[in-house]
Amino acid sequence: MTTLLTILVFLTVFVEVLLIAAFFRTGSGGKDVAKRLAAIMADVTEEAAADADAASVLVSREEPEGFKGRLTQTVKRVKADCDAFGWGKNLGVRIGLIALGSFLLAMAVGRMTAYPFLVTMSCGVLFFAVTCAVLYLRARQIWSADLAASLPEAIDSIARICRAGVPAQTAFGLAAQNLRGALATELATVDQWLKLGVPLKQVLQESATRVPVPDYRFFCVIVIISQESGGRLADTLERLASTLRDRAELALKVQAKTSEARASIKIVSCLVPGVLIYQYIQAPADFHFLVTDPTGLKVLFYAAASVAAGLLITWAMVRRIQ
Repeated sequence: MTTLLTILVFLTVFVEVLLIAAFFRTGSGGKDVAKRLAAIMADVTEEAAADADAASVLVSREEPEGFKGRLTQTVKRVKADCDAFGWGKNLGVRIGLIALGSFLLAMAVGRMTAYPFLVTMSCGVLFFAVTCAVLYLRARQIWSADLAASLPEAIDSIARICRAGVPAQTAFGLAAQNLRGALATELATVDQWLKLGVPLKQVLQESATRVPVPDYRFFCVIVIISQESGGRLADTLERLASTLRDRAELALKVQAKTSEARASIKIVSCLVPGVLIYQYIQAPADFHFLVTDPTGLKVLFYAAASVAAGLLITWAMVRRIQ
């Protein structure tokens, strides 16, 4: 039983560390922005190119000092993301249902051990944290992908509007009328702030902070530089849209090449829980041996560790290709 408690504590701490690292991790989009800035903005004036680094810093998120500052920023970012996902109105209900389901499942596990309260609380926190993290990261991934997919079309629309002689401040609202999804909502928000008299530079800085997509932040950099230093904004935006389409096509090819490995990760990740559930239903005595006997716990721990190590290696290989 001591071994089981040790495993539960280890898993709880490990998952919490991963969640903290995932929430506090700053994206690498700033470096990508700096690299692509010189390649795409060849037709921007020298003054604009000189201000490129400053604009990139302006669009990047400010790094707060200390753990409390980073925690506050993370909470604000998660809350803003939940509002963008459409979870703001029923966020409390969602959290309550997840907590209820997590602790009911934890109670089913804890009642089979010699320390039901301790195991229930540990497993409940673990299940709740994992479920919330998976749902949040999945929703953020879908939202970001939807926004990135419609970004080239939006940039083309803004470029055509600007080429027709319409000011950039007005182009955002007109482009939002012809779009749907997350990007249309964001551009409409930008247009509302501009109509209230907020400067374009400030509005785009705040918009880039809300949207965790490097390509969108790069788009904001281009517009800010063009407005401050001059330049052919329509031509630059058209080149940016073309580049984004080429990158999206390449990403689809990479996704097709790695589809088998990603499918294997999903199948293997469900293998151990599926076997345990099947064993709990068909052979309760064997399942009880795995979770209570020291030998069974060692077998269970090494099996889970081996599968986790294999999944981690496969995931790292797929990420390197992507």
